[in-house]
Amino acid sequence: MMDRALLWLRWSWRDLRQRWVLVGAISLVIALGTGLATGLGSVERWRVDSADASYAALNGHDLRVTLAAGSFARAGELARAAAGVAQASGIAAMEERLVVPTQIDASHDGATVLTRGTLVGVDVGGGGPAIDRIAAERGRSLSAADAGRPHAVLEASYAEANDLDAVGTLRVSGGQTLRYVGHGRAPGSFVVTLPGGLWVAPGSYGIVFVPLDTAQRLTARPGAVNELVLDLRPGVDTLRIVRGLEDALVARVPRYGLTVTALPDEDEQRILYEDARNDQEVFNIFALLVLAGAAFAAFNLASRVVEAQRREIGIGMSLGVPPRSLAVRPLLMGAQIALLGVAFGMVVGLVVGAAMRNVLETSFPLPVLETPLELGVFARGAALGFLLPFVATVYPVWRSVRVAPVAAIRVGPRGARGGGVAPLLKRLPGGTLARMPLRNLLRAPFRTGATILALAGVIGVVIALAGMVDSFRATLDLAARDVQRGAPQRVLVDLDTFYPASSRQIEAVATAPSVARAEPIVKVPAEVRAGGTTIDVYVEILDPESELWRPKIVAGSFRRGSNGIVLAREAAGDLGVTVGDTVVLRHPRRVGANAFRTVETRLPVVGLHPNPSRPLAFLDESRRSLLALAGAANGLTVVPKPGRTVVDVERDLFARRGVVSVAAATATVNALDDQIDSFVSIIQVAEVAAVLLAVLIAFNSTSISVDERRRDVATMFAFGLPVRAVVGVSVAENTIAGAVGTLLGIGLGYGLLSWIVHSLVPESFPEIGMVVAVAPGTYGAAVVVGLVALALAPFLTLRRLLRMDVSATLRVVE
Repeated sequence: MMDRALLWLRWSWRDLRQRWVLVGAISLVIALGTGLATGLGSVERWRVDSADASYAALNGHDLRVTLAAGSFARAGELARAAAGVAQASGIAAMEERLVVPTQIDASHDGATVLTRGTLVGVDVGGGGPAIDRIAAERGRSLSAADAGRPHAVLEASYAEANDLDAVGTLRVSGGQTLRYVGHGRAPGSFVVTLPGGLWVAPGSYGIVFVPLDTAQRLTARPGAVNELVLDLRPGVDTLRIVRGLEDALVARVPRYGLTVTALPDEDEQRILYEDARNDQEVFNIFALLVLAGAAFAAFNLASRVVEAQRREIGIGMSLGVPPRSLAVRPLLMGAQIALLGVAFGMVVGLVVGAAMRNVLETSFPLPVLETPLELGVFARGAALGFLLPFVATVYPVWRSVRVAPVAAIRVGPRGARGGGVAPLLKRLPGGTLARMPLRNLLRAPFRTGATILALAGVIGVVIALAGMVDSFRATLDLAARDVQRGAPQRVLVDLDTFYPASSRQIEAVATAPSVARAEPIVKVPAEVRAGGTTIDVYVEILDPESELWRPKIVAGSFRRGSNGIVLAREAAGDLGVTVGDTVVLRHPRRVGANAFRTVETRLPVVGLHPNPSRPLAFLDESRRSLLALAGAANGLTVVPKPGRTVVDVERDLFARRGVVSVAAATATVNALDDQIDSFVSIIQVAEVAAVLLAVLIAFNSTSISVDERRRDVATMFAFGLPVRAVVGVSVAENTIAGAVGTLLGIGLGYGLLSWIVHSLVPESFPEIGMVVAVAPGTYGAAVVVGLVALALAPFLTLRRLLRMDVSATLRVVE
């Protein structure tokens, strides 16, 4: 028994060595499919586990109380009000903070680093914040000894992106100098977001952590706070405490508009967790498509290798060998191919996993990164990698041992049952050679279809992956054109609070040496509600007929005296409203020098604008009364003088009193564009695997076709046809299959891209109304991957054709 088993193993090993190129190629096809699936299958688990561990290690807050924009409470006021709620026993700890926008000048060694940012004043009395602790990555964190001193910790991603030393100096709004003592990360800064929830590249927006009293001194607000973070005890009813806090704070500090937010509802958490789930869903679809392509290819190719042994199986049956014994040899070969596929697949999976791990370290740099080997994912991948080629071998073996021996022995055209649908081509014009490519494809429609579907799946992945980047860039281009319309150099200036239009702060900006024209505006965060749906917006009150800039209106109208709101077309669609409908605007209303109350106002929708940024909304100047801000402004739109640039304006206004942000109108768009670049590497990992798979499919299909039709090729050579004619037939055959596969793949990829943009992207990035776009270069890449790769594959068999022994190939005993 043992001797027989060894005989079968040696015999099957001989079969592998005879076809080692094809066997290796088939194994690589399976390896790429299963390896990509296993390598990408761990990403969600890694991201979720890393986020959980990071929040736990730094004691991330459970609840956050935020005052309305422009509101500031006295230190201790919010904490005392929260301590008096009925559910206070469920609160483990709380800390007050001061969080304000700022400008950051971290220029160094001749490099200009001038960006927007946020100044976060934290309690260091106990040696640093106890809630949302700061983990130092370089240098040190803040301590009790830093209280009242001009010391800071820079958010690590911002510092790394701008190549800043571990310690150094920087300036913030007003020209005040700080010494930063290290780089660190804290909950709330794991993902950098702008007001409105837009996710940006960390190098374009900085977070500066300072002691609370230092922040109060820098902003000229002694004893002021505007945030309260709370740590809850395990097992408490979070929703009940949220409701209790809202009621108690409104009752105890009624002059402030405020919001109580649980950590899972914040933009950072949404991006970290929902984006991880949605990305994994996209990865799973891509991996499934690649795996399906690999499955079709493996089934097609492995079955054709077995078909090459069909004649030997027929001879064995004619000699009386039992069919089950004859099936052992090809099944062993299939098992060995499967095992090779598993081995290669695990290697590919580890390589893809390592590449994704490096991407995560760059794109999602958390204090704790959990990226263990997910054995369950790899076990599923190994099972798929084994089953796909083995099942592909079982079917043709089962079919071969069930036919009569004489039918299995026949080779060439007589061995094909029915000739597929090739007989339909008999009446087509042209000679035998001209009709041969299409006849070869139609003689085995199942095999041809399997090759086309395998290629289509791969092309679909390429189109969808590259199309995601194309769609993001097309969306940002649309936004950039909108904000630059009529004023390409437009600059937005934010002030630290609301000032009268005739104030020295606004006058200082308008008369700055680099400023040609300036118009005061009001910008406040708000909410719009309609039909049970609520979205966050950033309302800008401006002159609808301004010569500097005004929003483009694509539906309705917006003119001086308009009594309604202008929404983004995307926002209106999400709310289910159109021009003429009424929405509820929940917005701040000034009730004191540093106090705002949140109120609700019903407004008609008077117009829609095309900017894909959903939070952008506009009101006419006459509606300042809604906010009790008549004659006041907290920002300006300015245009530089001829010959001056945005950087000139930024430097000119940096030290002006009251100015906390100076940025080009396109700054947000540019920051988002930079963030997209970090995802290109993720997409490239899958794209490279897809391209390699397409090349392998093309090579394997051509190589096996030549091997399968070697007697046909030898016959053509015997009749005097040159090698170029034979290669030309294969090129034409592959070109037809490649064209059909590429067209199907483009349709599949575009449909998949549309589904991702309309279904998954809004869940992770609801602030952006993405458009579906595929660049010409992406279509060109699909053609190269599909059509060109398949058309050129026959030239890889040229050496075999040149060395063919025609007489030996034609010598067959029937």
